[in-house]
Amino acid sequence: MKKTTALLSALLLCLFCLPSSALSRDFGSVRINEIMASNGDTIQDSLGATPDWIELKNVSDDDIDLSGLCLSDGKKNLEKFVFPEGIVLPKGGFLVIFCSEEESVKTLDGGAVEIHTAFKLSADGEKAVLSYQGAILDIVRFDMQTKDVSWALKDDGTWTFSNVPTPGAENQF
Repeated sequence: MKKTTALLSALLLCLFCLPSSALSRDFGSVRINEIMASNGDTIQDSLGATPDWIELKNVSDDDIDLSGLCLSDGKKNLEKFVFPEGIVLPKGGFLVIFCSEEESVKTLDGGAVEIHTAFKLSADGEKAVLSYQGAILDIVRFDMQTKDVSWALKDDGTWTFSNVPTPGAENQF
């Protein structure tokens, strides 16, 4: 009995001593923040192409491990893109995901990660869907887009077009 109590006490002590810098899995703090379905020259990928893009924002005070989170352009197939292990969205940070039909995740010089999905967005309008294990976490519908004008989330929670797209930064209007 003493051995079991000692073992249990040691286990609890280890749990309380885990570093507080452990990554969060609070997917409720990840938001779709900006969308561009007609990218002319707003942002280029590492090969110089200008694919569509979706920007995510972490609204929490913790880094979030995106492993297993899904991104899609509709509700029929929520798992069109599944974030692999090792993708972390820093606290208060942004992540641009290129929608190019060329799925890949690669680390660039300097350590930045470039993500491409296997689907594109329609400039005629559609949706962007963020989900986890079949549960929709965020869904954004957008109408026809004009080249280099983004669909962006405002501080009050409403969406509007922005003539000043800001991939990887706070939205401007």
